[in-house]
Amino acid sequence: MEDAERDFWLALEYRICRELRGFEDRDLRFMWCDGLIPEEYDLQADEPCIRGHAYCGPSGQETWQFTLLIGTSVDVPERIDWPTLLPAEDMTGWLSPHPRERTLVLDPSCARPAF
Repeated sequence: MEDAERDFWLALEYRICRELRGFEDRDLRFMWCDGLIPEEYDLQADEPCIRGHAYCGPSGQETWQFTLLIGTSVDVPERIDWPTLLPAEDMTGWLSPHPRERTLVLDPSCARPAF
């Protein structure tokens, strides 16, 4: 894993925590993320994505599944423009947590200005 990618996953972990704190749902607002482990790079799919495990939930230690939709097709992870996948601090709407299923869907293309 290259430095840019490693930096991205760490920054995304912290960004997820800040996004969760902004949710109106009290149960979601007190959840946090303590790590992301990318496992499957499905870069040529109709919806290119990266799937893996996330440590989330009220304790930050439950094993969840995540899907990061990357928007554009690339042939190898080294060609992913990692900084463009990290939602800006003033953007929201890109994170969909599903506690019952223990899944997170992250779609940076859905980010919209927070009000």
